[in-house]
Amino acid sequence: MMADEKCFYADESSRYGEGIVLDEYNSKFSLVLANKKDEKVFLQWCYPQAKDGSRKPIEKSLPWKIELGTREQAMDILQYFLKELSAAGGTDDNGDSVPF
Repeated sequence: MMADEKCFYADESSRYGEGIVLDEYNSKFSLVLANKKDEKVFLQWCYPQAKDGSRKPIEKSLPWKIELGTREQAMDILQYFLKELSAAGGTDDNGDSVPF
């Protein structure tokens, strides 16, 4: 499946055209691993484990993604992580140490 090129963020250190796409599906946003080749962006797919505890992969492949929720939820989540990265090596609003 091809993805929209305008939302592709390239990993400049990748020799294989890897990066991340901000994807919208059914009014839900997610970050999806992707590759870009010849100006086309392709999502990476995976086979998640079954939920029965067997650790066997399910038969259907799914995009390799992190769901962020609705537009408002996605903005809140991304702003939260931006704030955490900005405080890296320091403390958060409560004075607690940030682990990275």
